[in-house]
Amino acid sequence: MSQIEPMVRELQAMTTLTELPGFFLQIQQQYQYPFCGLVLWRAQRKAELICAGTKEDFNFLTSHKQLQVFCQQRCTPALTSDSGLIEALPVADEALLIPIRGVGTDAGVLIIGMQSAQVELAEHIAWYWTIIANYVYEAIYRLAEQAADTDNFGLTSREKSCLSWAAKGKTSWEISQILSISERTVNFHLGNCIAKTNSSNRQQAICRCISAGHIYI
Repeated sequence: MSQIEPMVRELQAMTTLTELPGFFLQIQQQYQYPFCGLVLWRAQRKAELICAGTKEDFNFLTSHKQLQVFCQQRCTPALTSDSGLIEALPVADEALLIPIRGVGTDAGVLIIGMQSAQVELAEHIAWYWTIIANYVYEAIYRLAEQAADTDNFGLTSREKSCLSWAAKGKTSWEISQILSISERTVNFHLGNCIAKTNSSNRQQAICRCISAGHIYI
């Protein structure tokens, strides 16, 4: 088993969430695990999967509510055969489950598929992957926060109002009448929206702000 520090440094150096699947692929290949990935429930939202490539057993495990219950009730690692999940979720491959407790109601689990010859080592390596799992969660939390800041665009309330009306099909003149400002001011605010969202036109700015949840139609 390699040292923890290189993996920690790699996680801390990541700048986007898109780098994490490659991190799991590296683990999977290095240790010849059948599968390796993470499922995370943040703020009561739908489960988020981060993995290097899926296998039927991995998909089966992560698709059941019973796994989330396990993660919320337990904070120590377990094999699927010892976790109480095996009866509810019969799988061909054994897997090591590393529960993760995060910020607020966040809960997750690092799932490492194991070959039969690796199972007897599970108890000895569980501590190692518990440490790594917590650094993975820290990276996810940090990168998600950075992405949210990037998607904020820094729009003012007036800019959002102008763009929101534009998204509803209103012209600059119509928006000026609705908001009791000049048409020139409307175009000024819409120009700022285009620049701040790094868009080429107001339609693209509208799409990006709707996707980020800053305006609604």
